Amino acid sequence: MRRGSTKNLGIVSTQFNDTAIARINPFIELAYESGYTSTLFVTNGDKKRELDAFDMLKSKQLDGIFLVYRANEWETLTDYTQYGPIVTLHSIDSPLLPSVFIDHYEGYKQTLEHVWQTGCRNILNVYSSANGLNTKRRIQAYEDFCLAHQITPHPAEPFIDVLRPEHAEKIVEWYHNQSDKPDAIIAHSDTIAATIVSRLKLLGYIIPEDVSVVGFDNLQVSDWMNITTIDYAIDEQGKNACRLLLNTLDNKNSPLYPLNFRLVQRKTTRGLL
Repeated sequence: MRRGSTKNLGIVSTQFNDTAIARINPFIELAYESGYTSTLFVTNGDKKRELDAFDMLKSKQLDGIFLVYRANEWETLTDYTQYGPIVTLHSIDSPLLPSVFIDHYEGYKQTLEHVWQTGCRNILNVYSSANGLNTKRRIQAYEDFCLAHQITPHPAEPFIDVLRPEHAEKIVEWYHNQSDKPDAIIAHSDTIAATIVSRLKLLGYIIPEDVSVVGFDNLQVSDWMNITTIDYAIDEQGKNACRLLLNTLDNKNSPLYPLNFRLVQRKTTRGLL
């Protein structure tokens, strides 16, 4: 079977959370409009399962792959580019693996400056995967921010790998037990922010008077719960990934949608001073 004849694109991810879905669904829609079907592989971090999906590219059962979150090392995955195009969400400096990555450093600095301008001085950050470049860039942004404003940062380690609602609940429990409580909590996703907001309210905290909460991604849940968040056209990341694959497979030259960070202020942060 010749390459490009299956009209089937693979989507590979270690997780199928709300943030991943927000990228995957637009990818599937654009692929469908272009005459392609999509097959989703959720690996739960299993390296063998991930390679099983990539072996389908090798055997020409897939025309291309959108790698959302990975489990294997880059050296292993890059070898598969000889069998078809692969696009990733990760940041990687390789001409073989194009990326739709957007550097979260600037978006996170924008978030930090916003809560600072509302009067917050004790800012807690809740991070995603320890191995993710976005996490590392957010930690760097926070450290640079604290240095610039001459404040002592919270250590990152106790607040990394907060990936599920039950992890966020433990953050709220920690917050409740502190005598010197943070006056702002910045979460790496709207889903985690929503869990923090709901649990804080159950404990009787008033938001944002007692503590400001900010999410990231501008998913529907942030709108429904009036959570301040950062928008960076997350759906267009998925579409950009699809555009890159189609440009190679169908010899197109479709331009990519420009991605920029934009603060969306709602009711979980105070007004500017």
